Amino acid sequence: MKWLYAFGMSCFLLGCSQQPIKQIVSDVNDPPLGQQLSLIPYPNSVQRLSGSVVIHDSVQVVVEKDAVDRQPVAKEASKVNTALQALENVLARLNLSNRADGSTKLTLRMVDQSELGDEGYRLDIKQNIVISANTETGLFYGIQTFRQLLPTRLQSSYLLPRVHIIDRPTFSWRGNMLDVARSFLPIEYLKAHIDRMARFKLNRLHIHLTDDQGWRVEIKGYPKLTEIGGASAVEGGRSGFYSQVEIQDLVSYAQQRHVILVPEVDLPGHTQAAIAAYNQLACDDVTNLAPYSGVKVGFSKLCLTQPEVIYPFVKDVLSQIAVLFPSEYIHIGGDEIKDPLYPEFIAKATRMVEALGRTAIAWEEGSVADNNAGVLLQLWNDKYDIQPALDKGHQLILSPCSYSYFDHGNFAGQPNTYDWCRKEGVPLERAYQLNPQAFMQVLGVESAMWSELVHTNATADNRLWPRLLVTAELGWSQENTRDYAEFLGRLDSLMPVLEQLNIQYYQE
Repeated sequence: MKWLYAFGMSCFLLGCSQQPIKQIVSDVNDPPLGQQLSLIPYPNSVQRLSGSVVIHDSVQVVVEKDAVDRQPVAKEASKVNTALQALENVLARLNLSNRADGSTKLTLRMVDQSELGDEGYRLDIKQNIVISANTETGLFYGIQTFRQLLPTRLQSSYLLPRVHIIDRPTFSWRGNMLDVARSFLPIEYLKAHIDRMARFKLNRLHIHLTDDQGWRVEIKGYPKLTEIGGASAVEGGRSGFYSQVEIQDLVSYAQQRHVILVPEVDLPGHTQAAIAAYNQLACDDVTNLAPYSGVKVGFSKLCLTQPEVIYPFVKDVLSQIAVLFPSEYIHIGGDEIKDPLYPEFIAKATRMVEALGRTAIAWEEGSVADNNAGVLLQLWNDKYDIQPALDKGHQLILSPCSYSYFDHGNFAGQPNTYDWCRKEGVPLERAYQLNPQAFMQVLGVESAMWSELVHTNATADNRLWPRLLVTAELGWSQENTRDYAEFLGRLDSLMPVLEQLNIQYYQE
């Protein structure tokens, strides 16, 4: 019970207002009626009923016809029977067979109830089990909640609490950003990460594909982007790139798990890898034309005084990105650059994205441009005055660095972590203190992991988990259901789930 112990010691030393949490045995996820279920993110409405339901060696799965035939609402993906497949995977892991004479009936039911929205669900566990939703995405998330109520280890029978849960997310954007440009992450890791995200109802994987240290996506007609930019990395990091075939496979993999991949090509700064590949993208007086492996930022940029050179390149890249990624959104970066033509570039780039039928995202600095109000802004700088952008009608993705940058330490002074945004790092409790409801015009929340100091899969796991569970809770759960002490209790009970997923998470 490492997390409860740590919280308890801090209460002993400092004093806490929260009531103590009773210990929960990790493989019996049925606490007393007055206590929260071990679920992350926590549902909107949980009605505990007396008694339990026992599942023996089999269940009878009933899929009502509409639950298969009705198309999902989300337009970013074409998903077929993903909810049923997810349920079959759950049953198979626990050696539960699906038989017509199964002792417990489990029904997937498509309904038309406005209160559930596009991603919400109902979960009723009484004599039998019913998962209801308006969409296949909702059914999928209902199954994830059902899955968390089950133990992780094989048992001769499975005890479930009798409950009535009505649930839907607070925000439609519940994301995580992985920087693969500084140090490359292999496709296998991204697929595992998508699986892990889906288990906790995270639905946006923002991939930072290009930066000074590397270019990670194949662009037809520009082979040197990956021949040169794909071969470089931050010092000590990994190089590599994704072919277009690999991207298409990854997109399909994510769609089946209701995760949308959001690509970012950082422009017009953070472009040294592109400049090293195609020197003409830099101005004539630029002498630094080589690949870069350092960690400084703000020194590179496309030559904005040569529009006849840079804009055809930008258009070609964004056009191919739009074909590869069916996401409604394309991120153009737009951070950490000083140039008098910067606002003009951002406005042109966002309109290029719009001409492709997509919505542009820019880091909040891009708000100085004459953008259409539909452009999303991603807020990373806690101190940035975002109100003028809000007055123009822009919506926000919240990633304030002092709460959401997980390349910062799990504790103050953690080796190989940053502290430039917050000297004390971003411990779990600090991450949980972000209150998205304190902001206006919020589309959602997204934590970020920059990879200058993250060079292995194990290090990525250590930086992301369990803090990413905070992102899941902040993005899904209502403000009045959030309580850090109770979160720690639920987290401790779900540690076997992280271990089952082979996550090398940070341990207190």
